[in-house]
Amino acid sequence: MSKVLYACSRNHNFTKTTENKLLEICNELVPDNVRRCPEHGVRVNGRLAYALCMNNCALQESGMSLLLGFLYAKPGEDWTKPGHNHPDGNYALFRNSDDEVEILSDAVGSRTIWYYHDNELFVASTSQRAIILFLGTFFFDARVIPWVLSTGSLGPQFSWDKRLQRLQPDSSVLLNKKTWDLSVNQNPVVFSEAKRPREEHKRLLSNAIRQTVNFLEPIDFAHWVLPLSGGYDSRAILCFLKEQLGIPKDFKTVTWGLESSAHKDGNDAKVARETARSVGVQHSYYHTDISSEPIEEIIDRYLLCSEGRIDHLAGYMDGMEIWRKFHDSNIAGVIRGDEGFGWTRVSSELDVRLSVGCPLCTDYENIKNIIGDFDLPSQQLPPEFIKKEEESLGAWRDRLYHAYRIPTILSALSDIKLSYVEQINPLLSKKILTVARSLPDNLRTDKTLFKEIVGAIGPNVPFANKGANANPKQILGSKALVELLKSEIGSNYANSLFGEMFAKYIFDGIKESQPKAKTRRQKFKEGIRLILPQFIKDFIRSKTLRPRIDSNVLAFRVFIIIKMHKTLEADAAKSTRNTS
Repeated sequence: MSKVLYACSRNHNFTKTTENKLLEICNELVPDNVRRCPEHGVRVNGRLAYALCMNNCALQESGMSLLLGFLYAKPGEDWTKPGHNHPDGNYALFRNSDDEVEILSDAVGSRTIWYYHDNELFVASTSQRAIILFLGTFFFDARVIPWVLSTGSLGPQFSWDKRLQRLQPDSSVLLNKKTWDLSVNQNPVVFSEAKRPREEHKRLLSNAIRQTVNFLEPIDFAHWVLPLSGGYDSRAILCFLKEQLGIPKDFKTVTWGLESSAHKDGNDAKVARETARSVGVQHSYYHTDISSEPIEEIIDRYLLCSEGRIDHLAGYMDGMEIWRKFHDSNIAGVIRGDEGFGWTRVSSELDVRLSVGCPLCTDYENIKNIIGDFDLPSQQLPPEFIKKEEESLGAWRDRLYHAYRIPTILSALSDIKLSYVEQINPLLSKKILTVARSLPDNLRTDKTLFKEIVGAIGPNVPFANKGANANPKQILGSKALVELLKSEIGSNYANSLFGEMFAKYIFDGIKESQPKAKTRRQKFKEGIRLILPQFIKDFIRSKTLRPRIDSNVLAFRVFIIIKMHKTLEADAAKSTRNTS
């Protein structure tokens, strides 16, 4: 992996002290379970400096310009000039000229860049912690609180520090070194149906996937792996890779989940293994059962790797051991199947927000009044995320998926892996996304057209209908984790951060779950739920009370806020000590 911090000073040259500080920041970002000694790269050149934490083969350097990630472009295409072009790829891009510095995000912000600007410094990084360690100060942005409570993420705009801005998808920030002014340019996400026959839509989408996969040819596949699930996305990459390039020698697929999932019918784990065997590629299965390490160490490592951006804990309860093994065995990166072909069927605006992971506190029955009751910051969707008058629910859903879910939820999940290895997301190429945004709603809903394409090119192996990882609610209800949640939320630190009444409200809701056999009534309800058409489920939900957030899930989200506040306060103090 590589995480980058890039700094430009207005009036003063950086010094050897800066170089030492950047090396210390790199060391702080290395996960504590990494065994192979990491190599960092630090460059200081006058008023410019940057640091590459755990530098590896997926990074390109040219002068003081940096490309972190992968381009879908012909060899030799110039990506180094500020304002020159906005290339296709999955990347964070930092580029420099005599007069300007520019940072760019890819078409859906699959790799997040944060930036800071004052009268003397411009600092940009793929890590919030790195910027705070560099600045030596931390100013908590309380506006994240309602977003963490309702979504388990930082929401569509904010960072942990109120001074840090997040670069939005398909955007650039240009610094004029002479005037010290910033200019921000963002290309909006636009879905506009093209009037074509269905077969023409299918041909264009298939060709866009083929053309993108062809750009993967220069990769040394012996050092890359494809995480293979039982679903459509990773299978598509595998099958198009075989069709276009052939199965590369020594290429491997991997799947992870509970040890008990490996032989269950319809499970991701078993279906992935059968798919790999059918296609003729090597496959390994890694277990995500809870590590034997103390629970606090597991959670702390998860939070430091994710920087508290997301609460999706279930796949990382092995203490990040899978990703440590990849890094320490010289795996350069993973080729993932994140995509934007279309999302689930919806029947209301609430359905849309829930489906893309962007609900508000007011959307949940048990926290609908939490902002007013405890004087929390207000919460609104940004104006650009509100449904347009002429926009269908399906178009709005998928626009939010591209503009919110990928850069907020999926990018945060990518950050976890990027603490160990690099990542490429070929299905998120601009070429593919452009075609997807031109499809009619009915061909995007439930990824209808994409699934048809994959079904035609893939092996005759049924798709999975069950995940391989543990149920998050079971994890959060375990005795060890419940005790950890109570210890943190019942602390004086939590009282001082939130107030005693709020901390007590969250604390009182924490419950240890006891494994119980399902009653006949519960089994009957589950059976009915499985056979009911989606439109009936949507109708029932629209006529009943708002959904509820599990109290332990809510407590874990509060726990994340407390722990990240502590961590970032400590980072700022550490940086001050190291430079005093």
